[in-house]
Amino acid sequence: VRTVGGTVTHELGIIRGVGATLTSEQVRRLGETCGDCRLHEDRPARLMGKPGVVIPDSDFPTLIGADELHEDEILGTGVTIAIVDSGFWPVNPLTKAPGGSMRLLAQYDAFTDTLITRKWVDDDDYGHGTHIAAMAAASSVSSTGRFHGVAPGVNLVSVKAFDEIGGSTYATVIQAIDWVVQNKDTYGIRILNASFGAPVASFYWEDPINQAVMAAWQAGIVVVASAGNTGPDPMTIQVPANVPYVISVGAMTDNYTPADGADDFLASFTATGPTYEAHVKPDLVAPGGHILAYEQATDWLGRNFPQYFVTEELFRLSGTSQATAVVSGVAALILQAKPWLEPDDVKCALLASANPAIDPTGQAAYSVFQQGWGLVD
Repeated sequence: VRTVGGTVTHELGIIRGVGATLTSEQVRRLGETCGDCRLHEDRPARLMGKPGVVIPDSDFPTLIGADELHEDEILGTGVTIAIVDSGFWPVNPLTKAPGGSMRLLAQYDAFTDTLITRKWVDDDDYGHGTHIAAMAAASSVSSTGRFHGVAPGVNLVSVKAFDEIGGSTYATVIQAIDWVVQNKDTYGIRILNASFGAPVASFYWEDPINQAVMAAWQAGIVVVASAGNTGPDPMTIQVPANVPYVISVGAMTDNYTPADGADDFLASFTATGPTYEAHVKPDLVAPGGHILAYEQATDWLGRNFPQYFVTEELFRLSGTSQATAVVSGVAALILQAKPWLEPDDVKCALLASANPAIDPTGQAAYSVFQQGWGLVD
């Protein structure tokens, strides 16, 4: 890059590459001189949550049976989720586990290559990252005595890679994933929540973000990725959910009746498979409609959609982003109970235990969950 006069902007060792700023002439010269290297445009990536209508609360931890594990003290304790998103709002239910112990281990900003390990900062200008963290991990308790988060005892690492309007680029996202892999042992990171996506523009193995999440998986990190909000047409699965062996998640809704599973249905926005390489995706679905979780009135989502606040701090969002956070929380519960499991094992456990679209007698059990292995349980 430097030989042709370009500027290196990102060191991306996880994919044996760099991000760079180049003129069209420099791109041409680099393509002629760099041998068998590949050149990719630094394309945009987006977060996969959107404001939802104000309707009765979806009690998602109960809907998937997480509350039963909570009663047995399976809370995700000792497991760390790295959330690659728009940042973090350090409100007590997110920074502290049940009992008050501090569980936010670090905040890393991929835009500035800055690490904070104490004296937490509010760096979520968009609001999406806070909502995702709350769904996966909030330690606050509802009026019925149930935890608001799927894994309220889990440790958190916040990795800011998306800006104040929920946007980013390939280079920034890859740098964020690279940091997670490099620091997995320092913070005990077992799960990477990827509630973001980008349109497919190549074979899955050629895509640079996919190469990064594949490296994370191979390093022993469970990668949970949102299918995308680009459905319902076939072949709309986004990057990195189109990687065959990461856990890709679609969204369902309880139809505003959480006690009645018979009327649940797939959210219309959920991206569907198969992938271009003919893999069945997403792998499973999880609650992702009208989800209530923490949000600030001063961030972008709060300022632009104040009608979706139910209280001063609780806000409704829908999306495969939210469904992904649910599955990340379930993965943390699994890893507390069975910490020796590898990513492949965790994926097998999630798929094998999902409520199937067809039951063993051949009758439709959840006829609407015609994606992957069914509803996470």
